[in-house]
Amino acid sequence: MNQPNTYLDNQLKDKLKGLRTYESETYAKWGNRKRIFMMVGVDFEIKFCRAEMILKQSLRSESIKRKIAKIEMMDRAFQQLNIKLESSGYHQIQPNARCFRFDNKNILVCDTDEEKPLLVKIHKQEKDIAIFSIEELLRCIPKDFMDAKHLLSKLSKEVNFEKITYEQR
Repeated sequence: MNQPNTYLDNQLKDKLKGLRTYESETYAKWGNRKRIFMMVGVDFEIKFCRAEMILKQSLRSESIKRKIAKIEMMDRAFQQLNIKLESSGYHQIQPNARCFRFDNKNILVCDTDEEKPLLVKIHKQEKDIAIFSIEELLRCIPKDFMDAKHLLSKLSKEVNFEKITYEQR
């Protein structure tokens, strides 16, 4: 038989949900973890990762009050992370762009070619980032691949290609 939710259970769920929302917003504004930790430095990265580890351990084995305290600690860590990111001199990811980690490189992707010059201007001081538009990436897809995808999509929209390998003849 399930035990009824107590006030502390509900408070724990609400605080954890709030933390996860704040975490998602932070990553949406600033990009992936590699980019973020590059901006804030190794010392802050170590402290932040330690706080994450403490939270994970707490969520697995401690009392509800201790879990709530650790969630509040992690919330403060995210607040400090955002403050540090704001003062780092780097710019937030624009709402029309997404940051990805691909092949061990940071990549910013915007929707259209018209949006790309603004991203280039904003992120020009970031040496280890490549900027693409979706239109640019779509132009790179070979015609035979697009035809195959279109044909297979008629059969099922769930078709995914993992990788394209071209061999020299």
